[in-house]
Amino acid sequence: MLTATFVHAQGVGFTTERSLWRKGVKSWDVFDERARELGLSVRMRDNLLRTVEESRSALDEGSAMYFAHALPSREHWRAASAFPKLGYLDIETDGGYNTDSITTIGISDGFEYRTFLKGRNLAQFVDDCAQYDGFVTFFGAGFDLPMLRRRFPALESVFRDRLHIDLCPALRRLGYSGGLKSIEAQLGIRRVPEAEGLDGMDAVRLWGIYRRGGAGADEALRLLIAYNREDVINMKTLLEFALPGLRQISGIDAEP
Repeated sequence: MLTATFVHAQGVGFTTERSLWRKGVKSWDVFDERARELGLSVRMRDNLLRTVEESRSALDEGSAMYFAHALPSREHWRAASAFPKLGYLDIETDGGYNTDSITTIGISDGFEYRTFLKGRNLAQFVDDCAQYDGFVTFFGAGFDLPMLRRRFPALESVFRDRLHIDLCPALRRLGYSGGLKSIEAQLGIRRVPEAEGLDGMDAVRLWGIYRRGGAGADEALRLLIAYNREDVINMKTLLEFALPGLRQISGIDAEP
């Protein structure tokens, strides 16, 4: 999908992009070949030629940062297949919104899940997350990323220069509304029994039990991590579900 994208060129909107697709221009290579026969203004044609050249170079160099800045934020999903080194990310808090409210950060590369805990290794996340080309969240633009930026100001540049696919608005575009657990239920995605039925308030409660110590503390932490792990690993399933639908509604596969 990325190499069929033109909407990041200056002066090109979604209508113009769909017009190019309807004319059979569904790749940068085809545009190079047919640029002069498409009836574009000289200015738009030159802008597109320049953008295509820059985009091809950025893709060859593996520069996710170029597309993170060039693409509209809601279209970052188009780069998911080209930059598969994505971090599926979710945080838990103590119920507050202060800089010290984050208790748990969970992240997965789609294969291995890692946990960062307050009072243990939370700050290590800043260094470890720099390895990813982008992040996948659920409502991360409204909650997770702002909270992480406040807690760790160094993450401002990390998040700015990387792709971000927020599944909440992406799935809403496909007709799926509600929270993460609601959408999982709509799609028949099951959680492990120990995390079934838990929600964000339970995460706050479990953290409180763990921090107080004593009987039940270790079990509370185990359940909290299990809950966060399910949030994180199910995002990969949701992304894989969403990508074909997002491609379909983009209009690229419509007949001329």
